[in-house]
Amino acid sequence: MAESDSPQFSQLIDWLEGRLSEEEAQAIARQLQNAGETIQADLAWLRTFHQVSQTIKLASPPSEVRDILKRRFAAYAETRRGPGFFRQLLANLTFDSRTQLATAGLRSAATEGQQRQLIYSTEVAEIALNIQPHPHKQSLDLTGQVFLVAEVSQNALSVQLLQDATPIRLATTDELGEFAFEAVPAGEYKIVVSSGQFEVLIPSVPVQA
Repeated sequence: MAESDSPQFSQLIDWLEGRLSEEEAQAIARQLQNAGETIQADLAWLRTFHQVSQTIKLASPPSEVRDILKRRFAAYAETRRGPGFFRQLLANLTFDSRTQLATAGLRSAATEGQQRQLIYSTEVAEIALNIQPHPHKQSLDLTGQVFLVAEVSQNALSVQLLQDATPIRLATTDELGEFAFEAVPAGEYKIVVSSGQFEVLIPSVPVQA
C-alpha cells in the first residue's frame, strides 16, 4: 500500500484512543494491515506512548507552590492585558493657535517664524504640541507634553513620529510628560502616543513654518 493511502498520524491517535466511530475504526484497521514500515513504526511508538501515559499520574503541587504560581500568573496577565483592556483612540484637534489668531484678525502674528501650538484631545489624554523654526537649520522643532487623566497610569509613554506609515523618530516622555523632536523637516506627520494601557493616534500634524 502506498504511504499516501495510509492513515494520517492524527487518525492513528484517534484510533488508539477510541475516538472514531465503529465504521471509521474498521477502515483504519484494514489500512494498517498493509501499511508500510513508516506507518508501522509510528503505530508502535504511539502504542508505547499511550500505554505509558495511562500509568503515569502527575502529583498536585504543594499549596505554597500553587499560590506562587497564581501570583506570578496574575502579574503576567496584568502586563499582557487582552484587547478588551487595551484602548486605541483617535485624537481630535481642539485648538490651533494659527487658526485662532487668524479668526481674531491678528494675521501678522501668524506669519512665518512664529511658534504654532496645536492641542489634541481624547478621553485618556490631552496632547499639546509646539512647532517652531529650528535656530540653526532649515527645519522645525516639534515639542510636546502629554496630560493624562487621573485614572491613567503616569508611567513614561512612548511617542513615535511617522511620515505616511514609516517611523521617523522615537521619544519617551519625562516625568512631566514632555518630549521633543528636533530639526524635523517640514511636512505632514502622524504621532502615536502609547503605553501598556492605550494607544493614541494623531492622524495629521502639519509641521510647517
